This record gives sequence, C-alpha cells and structure tokens, in this order.
Amino acid sequence: MSASEQARAIANAQLVAYNARDMKGYLALFHDDAMLINLPDQAVIAEGLEAIRAMYEIRFATPSLYCEVTHRAELGHVAIDHETVYTEGNPPLNVLAMYEVVDHKIKRIFFIRGGDIPTPQ
Repeated sequence: MSASEQARAIANAQLVAYNARDMKGYLALFHDDAMLINLPDQAVIAEGLEAIRAMYEIRFATPSLYCEVTHRAELGHVAIDHETVYTEGNPPLNVLAMYEVVDHKIKRIFFIRGGDIPTPQ
C-alpha cells in the first residue's frame, strides 16, 4: 500500500469512528503523542491521547453530530478532506482537515475552519 493509500485508509477509518462516536476506535488511530493544530495560527488544540480524548468526549456528546466529506485529496503521507460538520441547532461548519499519517497512525491533524482565514481587503 502506498503512503497516499495508507493516509486515505486511516482518514476514512477516522471518519467512520467519528460518526459512530466510537471513542476507543477513534483513539486507536492516533499516535500517543499526536497533535491537533489549527491553521493558520498554528495553535495546538490538543496534544497527546488524553488531551484528544478529553476534547472528543465533549464533541461526541453533541446531539446529532455528523461529519460529511465533500472533497478528498492525498499527497504523500497526508490525506486532505473538505468536511462539513453538522450539529443540532447550529449552522454547518466547513473544515479542511489534513491528516498526517506515520506508521499507520495519525501523527498530526491540521484544521482550517471556515472563517478562520481573513478575507483579503
């Protein structure tokens, strides 16, 4: 399996676990020292499995949580998804998520959320 195929397979497995709110299955896809990072400011949202668990316990408790991937791409060991996240009572959230896969697990996810990038003047 090529690096791109591996990255896509892990990103797809992550999506299935996310939508099923399967914490055990979700965390099994991450390295122990994985990081979640916002772009463009490069702020670390969570670092390590316990921090990721704490963040997603809250997320998975959200009513009607569902993520749909609308566009996919791969480049080397990175899978890139344009995702739309739906939750009850909130407008859909558009996100670009870049999954860096190393040794069959997610090492880092970089997020760009709709509205995070300033509009040129």
